[in-house]
Amino acid sequence: MTSPKKYLIISPSWLGDLIMAQSLFKTLKHNEPDCIIDIYAPKYTMPILDRMPELNKKLINPFEHGSFDLKRRYKEGVKLRSGHYDSVFVLPNSLKSALIALFAKIKDRRGFKGESRYFILNNMRNNKNDYPRMVERYVALAFDKDKVKSSKDLPKFDYPKLTLKPLDKNRAQELGLDFSRKALVLGCGANYGPSKLWPVEYFAKVSNWWIENGGMVIGIGSKKDIPTVKAIFDHVDSDKQTYFVDIAGKTNLTEALDIVGQSTAAVCNDSGLMHTVAAANIPQVCIFGSTSTKYTPPLSDIAICVESDEKCHPCFKRTCEHGTYACLKGIKPELVIEKLKELLK
Repeated sequence: MTSPKKYLIISPSWLGDLIMAQSLFKTLKHNEPDCIIDIYAPKYTMPILDRMPELNKKLINPFEHGSFDLKRRYKEGVKLRSGHYDSVFVLPNSLKSALIALFAKIKDRRGFKGESRYFILNNMRNNKNDYPRMVERYVALAFDKDKVKSSKDLPKFDYPKLTLKPLDKNRAQELGLDFSRKALVLGCGANYGPSKLWPVEYFAKVSNWWIENGGMVIGIGSKKDIPTVKAIFDHVDSDKQTYFVDIAGKTNLTEALDIVGQSTAAVCNDSGLMHTVAAANIPQVCIFGSTSTKYTPPLSDIAICVESDEKCHPCFKRTCEHGTYACLKGIKPELVIEKLKELLK
């Protein structure tokens, strides 16, 4: 009897990319139900990884974003040798992420062409353009590259689905959350930059409409999003602010996930939270200003994307080179409200 295959995933550092990568884990398990999948990922992602049942060991990647430190990477690779992995899937595009796979002496090192990774990845794909969506690139790595040559050859695959748990009642009370009212989550942040941030006054208009119709609005996000959520709150009509709950910076990743899971709907920028909402299977309207739904759409059948039709779209830049952010301002709150109504019929 042969031993089950052991796979190592070198994880992306962005939360949204990591959630999309779950489709790869699901595909590996579908192809080989007994396979063992370990993941090497940033510490902050561990709570979310615990909600992915396909994974076995979660190993912490200790490197800060942008850090190279070749000597330490060699030591990390040597430590990983004890895993005796059959294959490693290098999901980031960087050279440094691939070096760890090389130092780990894993025979089959898979990934797409990135920063000078010839000879480091010995099972390399160099046809990114044949897989327009990032999730397709991830899933393609589960197959022989001579058999699956483009997205058209990919079999149907499962979307990410994170395990949800009810938020502790005492914790909900601490945060001021009363789920007896229908909750709308605002994913108003985006670590990428201002070119993904829908105007705060637009979020406020959607909030006013939701509260007028008997709901509660939840402004959620990391500590970086505290000023954005406060600005939205300040734009909400004063008589409705009682039902706007600002919890930005007050929750960890799994609390945020479980809050989303108890909510009725969401409005999100193209962000990690957008992908979290999709993996929680909650209806949402997604805002795409500088970015494109052709690359990283929400992996959900109950999401509606509204996308800019500006001539410069998509530019994929962190800030607007014209200084106007017309791609975001052109997506009016009335349109988003209309799409929310469609979702919730």
